[in-house]
Amino acid sequence: MTRLLLFLAAITSFQTFGQSETLKGKILADSLQGYAINIVNFTKEIGTTNDGKGFFEIPAVVGDSIVFSSVQYQIKSVVVTQEHFKKDKITIVLFPVVQQLEQVKISNVQLSGRLDKDVGIVELQPFVDNQTLGLPFSDKPQPTLIERRIYTAKSGIIEAPINYLNGTIKKLKRIKALEDLDKLVQQGERTFTVSFFTDELELPENLISDFMYYCAEDNQYENLLENPERLVLLEFFKEKSKAYKAYKEKE
Repeated sequence: MTRLLLFLAAITSFQTFGQSETLKGKILADSLQGYAINIVNFTKEIGTTNDGKGFFEIPAVVGDSIVFSSVQYQIKSVVVTQEHFKKDKITIVLFPVVQQLEQVKISNVQLSGRLDKDVGIVELQPFVDNQTLGLPFSDKPQPTLIERRIYTAKSGIIEAPINYLNGTIKKLKRIKALEDLDKLVQQGERTFTVSFFTDELELPENLISDFMYYCAEDNQYENLLENPERLVLLEFFKEKSKAYKAYKEKE
């Protein structure tokens, strides 16, 4: 008797599966082209995917649950009804998954707009760099463009002798010397205000840079710029201004 019941149940199950119809449909979604949606008949544990235009076909009967899923779209589940089979194809609309951003914390600190007052109430984060993290670091300044060009010209077994012979390295060194001189002149101009050169030294404003080039010819000039005692540099400029004026009068 038990065997008979099992046999009848198997036949019924087989007939039910054999009576499955083909459910046809089309998926509508933003930017669907190129994406395959997982279409699974959850009841029968069979699945398929859509084609490039969104069309699909899957075996199903009334009452089956069809699940449409994808990483970029929200999951949609449909229970098959008789009305679905009366249509040439059903339409399944999928909506994109909305990515929720992390909560943004807004400070409740009321600022006055005055830096000297606000700096005391704002919590400052510690500065983090390679050194504070215990990572390898170098405080050596990066080479300038002309320094890199000189290094390249002097490198190489074949290139180096050629660049020495054709004067390339000598030319690059002259350019570097001019760049270094310009830096010294600019540094000197920044040591004091324009009024110091025009009022104290009585130099025309348009000749301040020329005066700096004149001072840069003195070997003491570069060392004095690095000297934190600005009074020594001030006296140097005063003495040099006298010689500079005399020089300009002879021109």
